[in-house]
Amino acid sequence: MASLLEVWSLPGALIFIVCLTVNWTEYVSSRVPKPYLDEFFHVPQAQKYCEGDYSWDPKITTPPGLYLVSKLFNPLLGCETRFLRMQNTVALCAILPMSYLILRILRACNNPSKPSTKDSTLFTDVHSAVNIALFPPLFFFSGLYYTDVMSTLVVLFAYTTHLASPPSSLSPLLAVSVLISGILALFFRQTNIFWVAVFPAGLAVVNALKADGPSTASKSKDVTEILRDSWATGRIIDPPVQDANVQDFIIFVASVVVAALSKPLLVIKIAMPYAIILALFAGFVVWNGSVVLGDKSAHTATINMPQMLYIWPYFAFFSIPLLVGPFLGLVVPVLPKQIQTTCDKAMNTSTYRLPSLLASSMFVTWALLAVHFNTIIHPYTLADNRHYVFYVFKILRLYPALRYIAVPVYFICAWSIINALATPRRATHSSSESMLKDKGKAGSPPISADNQSCPVSFVVIWLAATTLSVVTAPLVEPRYFIIPWVIWRLHVARHTTPNTEASPSSSTWKSIVDVRMVLETIWLLAINLAVSYVFLNWTFTWPNEPGNLQRFIW
Repeated sequence: MASLLEVWSLPGALIFIVCLTVNWTEYVSSRVPKPYLDEFFHVPQAQKYCEGDYSWDPKITTPPGLYLVSKLFNPLLGCETRFLRMQNTVALCAILPMSYLILRILRACNNPSKPSTKDSTLFTDVHSAVNIALFPPLFFFSGLYYTDVMSTLVVLFAYTTHLASPPSSLSPLLAVSVLISGILALFFRQTNIFWVAVFPAGLAVVNALKADGPSTASKSKDVTEILRDSWATGRIIDPPVQDANVQDFIIFVASVVVAALSKPLLVIKIAMPYAIILALFAGFVVWNGSVVLGDKSAHTATINMPQMLYIWPYFAFFSIPLLVGPFLGLVVPVLPKQIQTTCDKAMNTSTYRLPSLLASSMFVTWALLAVHFNTIIHPYTLADNRHYVFYVFKILRLYPALRYIAVPVYFICAWSIINALATPRRATHSSSESMLKDKGKAGSPPISADNQSCPVSFVVIWLAATTLSVVTAPLVEPRYFIIPWVIWRLHVARHTTPNTEASPSSSTWKSIVDVRMVLETIWLLAINLAVSYVFLNWTFTWPNEPGNLQRFIW
């Protein structure tokens, strides 16, 4: 029965998502037949394109990719509001197999000697792809005519193109594919530049330097000697997340810079397609006079560092079932040994390092400074009570001290989210106490071969791309965090237990079902149900627009 579930998991998952999103879109179109909120701009613009009129609405800030897709499908579907919304329904359904493909590629890269079929991770990867498609801000907008769903799809397509490229070289065909997929993504949202150029370029350069350098890790502890070795051999210090501390992150960055400087031709060859995308985007910005197309005065680029604080509780709220292990890792060390052992068997709590005093101090100091000196509340945020963010900032304005009280919450959420990328070790020790003692040493339990081993390089490059994509936005929008969450979720480590490790290729229920992900599915469905119900049924009116029903939205 379990093996049958593996065989039919992807088709079954696709049918499940198709049924959900088609029904959601139909409900929206029956209850809200006219364009709502940003659709008021998007729908007429798309209908102009369908009629062959390419004049531009000066209030629209994003590129015309969404409207070009509508123009393409106009002969088949037409350009009525309902059918325009259905395009995002199709895009969300496509996100599921695209996410699954990425997960399989990542797993194959991590363990190339293992066959890609007939293993217990197939169902896990399908389940992860389903949960990505169920991500509430993504699922919600699959029923409306917004840019976010299709933008996410093309970014995932660009990421797939990057992952298909060999680490040490890039054939002309793959280079062209990288260019086309990157440029395509820029037709949907400007901030995609960081996810189709900066993010994959960073990963590609690191992977190329690794492939060209020594395969063994450096045994030296002296920073000067490590950097000298990086210059001489191109060696990069890139430990797994579960073994890294703050110093390891700093040494990684320094070793990459030194190794890249020692091999400039290799770096140029690998980064060239991404550099061309960056150059084309820079040329567009110079030609246009701004990053955005319309409404330039209200969307000027700025530095809004607290965005990198807000993102952590955002992730934690939607992904709480995946963070139980890291959260427990904070308190388990002070509990009795028997409870420590039980927690470790159930949630691999010994995997997660406690935050160091240095890391805690650095984060809290930076966060307090960002909150005090750089909190930006855009006029649009306070002007529209249809968005949930309006009520968050309303509370923060009523109680200013909450901005500072929230800093420890930001830190705990950030620490847990980074630790969720840590790969669980096999539970081979007799007690969690011995695991904690041996963590990070040569004798510590081995990493599961079936799991992704997330290195420091991914965390640094993902954080850099996320920072660049959100801190330049003055508006705090849940939609802006969708792609950072999706990329993070693709790399969250698979949960392993002694049952899983005992027979990693078996098809028993215990070996293929991850309880955390089942809880995640239930949680995401519950959020989607609640938000959808509120949108469809909890209406209100504004005094200046009597009879015009307003609805709550992300």
